[in-house]
Amino acid sequence: MKIAFWSNMHGQTGTTSNLLAIAVTSTIIYKYKNMVTQTHFNLNNLEAPLLSTSNNDSKEYFMDIGIDALARSLKSSYLDSTVIENCTISLLHKQLSLLPGTTKNNKEIYEFDMSKTILSILNAAANCHDIIFIDTNSGRNDLTMKILNSADIIVVNLSQNKNIMDDFTSNYNFNDKKIFYLIGNYDPNSKYNYNNLRKIYHFMKKKNTAVIPYNTEFMDVQSDGEVISYIMKNLECKKEEENAYFIKEVKLAVNKLLDFAGLERRDKNGFHN
Repeated sequence: MKIAFWSNMHGQTGTTSNLLAIAVTSTIIYKYKNMVTQTHFNLNNLEAPLLSTSNNDSKEYFMDIGIDALARSLKSSYLDSTVIENCTISLLHKQLSLLPGTTKNNKEIYEFDMSKTILSILNAAANCHDIIFIDTNSGRNDLTMKILNSADIIVVNLSQNKNIMDDFTSNYNFNDKKIFYLIGNYDPNSKYNYNNLRKIYHFMKKKNTAVIPYNTEFMDVQSDGEVISYIMKNLECKKEEENAYFIKEVKLAVNKLLDFAGLERRDKNGFHN
């Protein structure tokens, strides 16, 4: 299954951090074999939060792996599970694969290459993973629209800024796709809280909408490359602890998204619940 994370506004809705929270949490709790990747031209939008600082600042570290390597392989061979595994970074005991983004210096060349290969890459990856989480560029560029059109689920990342909400409702229409709405950097004290937003925007239902609260520590660990350790450390935190509200809502978002996608939740022993 391919789940694309997208927003109508760049840098306003926490799209990448939302994807990280959901992908890592769903992998740890439900033991799906997942992949995360991104199609941004600039490197380390997605990679740095998952990797130690000793590696994520080295461009050479990504030269022989990642989405560029798969695009090259596609020209001469079939993308089977071995090729894909050789081009990814394994995390969480090989349950989560990171497919790094491009190291190209020319944006036009990158987007031209990706327009020809991205669907083949994602389809091949989907054949050997349960879920592919794709961090797409905001707005309507051609590469983004190609990915959105092929995705099984589009997670539309919005915010409590009414201008952003109104821009989405006025300028975008995904009626023919399965859409899940995610409110990032969420503040429950805002006038535009979860319940009030659902009263204003009737396309937001209980089953297709979730929130990811703003959390200072979660923002910091992204800069430190410690997202996985943060989530593992806090996943069973008690409700009086500082990160409890954030973790509670991330878990709820994961459960809602999996239910919406028609994916069964399963525990560490493989049993469904």
